[in-house]
Amino acid sequence: MKPDPHLLALGYPKCGNVWLRALLADLLRAGGVDFRQIMENHPIAPVLEEMDLGIRDQARQDQVRFDPLRAYQDIPAVFSWAIPDIDAYAAATSMAHSHSSWMRGIDPFIGAFSHRVLIVRDPRDVAVSWSRWIFTPFNKLHRPTLHETPEALLRSDLPLRVAEWNVHQKGWLEERTPDLSLHLVFYEQLADDTSRELGRIARYLGLEVSAAALKQVAASHALDEMRKKQPHHIYRGSWGGWLEHLDDRQVHEVQRICGRMMKSLGYPLNRADCQGWTPDHLHAPESLGRLRASL
Repeated sequence: MKPDPHLLALGYPKCGNVWLRALLADLLRAGGVDFRQIMENHPIAPVLEEMDLGIRDQARQDQVRFDPLRAYQDIPAVFSWAIPDIDAYAAATSMAHSHSSWMRGIDPFIGAFSHRVLIVRDPRDVAVSWSRWIFTPFNKLHRPTLHETPEALLRSDLPLRVAEWNVHQKGWLEERTPDLSLHLVFYEQLADDTSRELGRIARYLGLEVSAAALKQVAASHALDEMRKKQPHHIYRGSWGGWLEHLDDRQVHEVQRICGRMMKSLGYPLNRADCQGWTPDHLHAPESLGRLRASL
C-alpha cells in the first residue's frame, strides 16, 4: 500500500517556503507518494499560468489561507476562493502550504491535515530578503512602495517585519493546541545539510527514502539551481546576510522586539554572539523539544 500523507507546510514569508515546498514535493515522490495538487485541475489554473505570479508554477500549487471561520484556496494578491469542506480538501491534496499565523478557531482546519511542517529563519535575514523581494516585477505591481531602494525600505520596515515574524513563531510554537503535532525545520540547517534535514522530515512523515534518494532530491533543488528556477524569489539563499545590512542600532532594535523568541530557538542575538556560531546551535523550544528529540 502506497503511503498517502496530507502535509501542511507552514512558514512566515521569506523563510525559505518556496525552496522547502520544492524539496517536500520531490521528497514525497521519492517516498512513493502519488503526489497530487488540487490546483492542477482547477479551471482557473490555465488562466493564472499566463500571468506573472512572482513564483513559477504557483498557479498549480495548493496554497491555503486560514481565518477563524473559513479556509481559502489562496494565491496572495491574485486569487482567493473559499474551501467549503476542509476535510475533503486536505484528503485530496498531498501537500498544501500556508503563510497564515496561528489564531484561535483554526485548529479544525489545521487538524484536517495528517502532518505539519514549520520552517523558521533568522528574522533579520527575513527582513533583508523581504526588502529585496518587494522590488521584483510582481511586487512592484501588486505591492507598490514609496521607498526607492531596498535599503530604504529595510530601514523603515524592519521593526514591523520582525514583529510579525515574532507573532508568527509564537503562535505556531507556543500558542497552538499541543495535540497538533509539528515538525520544526530551520532554514539555516536546511541550507547547511539539506539531505540530513530531508531525512528527518521523511521519518516524521513515515516515509522510507534511501540515502541516495535524499541526496538526489537535495541536489535537484540546491540553492544555485533554485536561483535559476525562481530568479525573482531566491537571491542569495545563504544565512547571516544581515551582518552586512544592519547597523548596531538596528540589531539592538530586533533584539528588543523578538530577542526572547530568537534566544529560545538558539539564534545569535548580536554580532559578538556570531563568533563561532553554527546552525547546529539551533534547537526547538521546550514545547517542541520532545517532538524533535524523537525524530
